[in-house]
Amino acid sequence: MKNKKVIYFFVGLGLTLSLLLASIIFYLQKSNELKVVFLNVGQGDAILISQGSSQVLVDSGKSGKIVLEKLGKYIPFWDRQIEGIVITHPDYDHIAGFVDVLKNYEVKTIVRTGAKSNSKTFEALSEKISKENAQNVEARSGVKMKFSRGAQLEVKYPIFSKDIFSKNTNDESVVVGVDFGESSFLLTGDLPMEKESELISATKNISAKVLKVAHHGSKYSTGDEFLKMVNPSEAIISVGKNNYGHPTPEVVERMERHGIKIMRTDQVGDIAYRCNEKSCVFSSER
Repeated sequence: MKNKKVIYFFVGLGLTLSLLLASIIFYLQKSNELKVVFLNVGQGDAILISQGSSQVLVDSGKSGKIVLEKLGKYIPFWDRQIEGIVITHPDYDHIAGFVDVLKNYEVKTIVRTGAKSNSKTFEALSEKISKENAQNVEARSGVKMKFSRGAQLEVKYPIFSKDIFSKNTNDESVVVGVDFGESSFLLTGDLPMEKESELISATKNISAKVLKVAHHGSKYSTGDEFLKMVNPSEAIISVGKNNYGHPTPEVVERMERHGIKIMRTDQVGDIAYRCNEKSCVFSSER
């Protein structure tokens, strides 16, 4: 009887190790793909960009519990390191999840501007960052983060990082482009319309096939000239059920006029793109 238990134990162990090995092999086979996932975190932003074993998280939504659940879904359980986080601006619905991310993952690089907030959430995040060994990088136009398989993230805006307190925290919102071959994304944080002309003037090329719509579809962002310059075929609106009227009819009408396909996280859940150098395959939770 005892011998049978020993045999069953080793058979079970062998099956477990086989499944683990198969999972790792499958993961490595897919490692050349660029994956961009617009996480459904309610009324807020969180975008996970990964290629190979490298990940960058742009914003974190307003719940540490939710963003950790999402990261656990898309990052292998054995990988406890995130290569970079990008903090677009200090609004609660973009930063509140980062403290828990920093507690649960080793973060190598933190990209952010000098924009500050008097909120307790921002103070807690700043204190946590000060205790980390991560490299702090000033978010300004031209800063790049390169993935080992060829994808690249580049900061498009702001031109210079300003070390300021401001009620208009959206004004210096970080805008990043993500490129891999012919696949391209533009992530605009909460950038307001009056700053879009500065972005256009400062950047030679802001065209992208997929646009993350600024400020959850607020009527004060995503103007006609901006849409003309970006010329996306698809647009993602990260928005929750309690969404303050977002996206507004004005923005939806503008994008429809430009022939842009609109997708919303509150309607379809997580929105994921898996891209090679030629094209992307889209999927959603629903």
